[in-house]
Amino acid sequence: MSPQSESKWKQTGELREHVKSQAPTRPRKGPVYFISLLLAMLVLVWAFDGAQFRLDELVRESPKIGQTVARMVPPDFERVQDPKSYSVPKGVSVSELLLPMPLDAEKAKLKRRWWNNTFPNTIVGATIQTIQMALTGTVLALIFAFPLAFLAASNTTPHKAVYQITRLFINFTRTIPELALGLLFVAAVGLGPFPGTLALALHTMTVLTKLLSESIENIDGGVVEAIRATGANYFQILSFAVLPQMLPDLISFTLYRFETNIRAASVLGMIGAGGIGHLLNTAFRTFEYQEASAIILILIILVMGVDLISARLRKWVI
Repeated sequence: MSPQSESKWKQTGELREHVKSQAPTRPRKGPVYFISLLLAMLVLVWAFDGAQFRLDELVRESPKIGQTVARMVPPDFERVQDPKSYSVPKGVSVSELLLPMPLDAEKAKLKRRWWNNTFPNTIVGATIQTIQMALTGTVLALIFAFPLAFLAASNTTPHKAVYQITRLFINFTRTIPELALGLLFVAAVGLGPFPGTLALALHTMTVLTKLLSESIENIDGGVVEAIRATGANYFQILSFAVLPQMLPDLISFTLYRFETNIRAASVLGMIGAGGIGHLLNTAFRTFEYQEASAIILILIILVMGVDLISARLRKWVI
């Protein structure tokens, strides 16, 4: 087609009509489409009404939010900086508290009590305890989730019955919120970081098992068949065909859950399960808003720092 004829074709609109004729026909919107759309709108209206979503009330009462925020400014970091907040026991020096050195029985008892009871009730100690809870819970979860993921994947499970039982257990346990698990473990073993760590570990185990099993089900089956053709047994197939393909997801999901557990550990602290959430809850209940804002800022910095480190680790490992 010459340039002149092509230009004439475009000018007359024939090109547009030609393209339209080649395009697939638009599907007709029958009664089912409009009924589905109407039902979707009704469900949304029902959800907003049940949630008591009142935008006018939010606009009307928004000055109260500003008043609360004003009470939180400036953040009060006095408990972080003041040495008196750490209540160093008499007769024990700071070096003896911080450094591993031989001590007599009385000093060793005071040191152990300070590390187990006094220091975790400070902002710095509670922050460190939150990290410890999240890290311990994530590691424990990974230890159990790793083998369970192979049982919960349809292409690596040794038997269909094992697959169904594992899936049922994981799906049932995963529906229990972390707060409910925390309350159960607090009732069982008492207050402190131990029940919070158990709650994080159990919930994270179920989530990691589901994510990893789905990652296993999406691997390249050709690699598995090639390894199986060499006469490899079940564990050799998992080691040389499945694990290398799922390893990037394993690392990524584990680091993501560690980040999530930092925030979850903070919430669990509000029910007495250790961590900085307990101090945050106490600060709000005693109207120490400036101290609460300092704790919130520390949490924000902590989560951002963990996210940055996780991103670096992903680039380095994967």
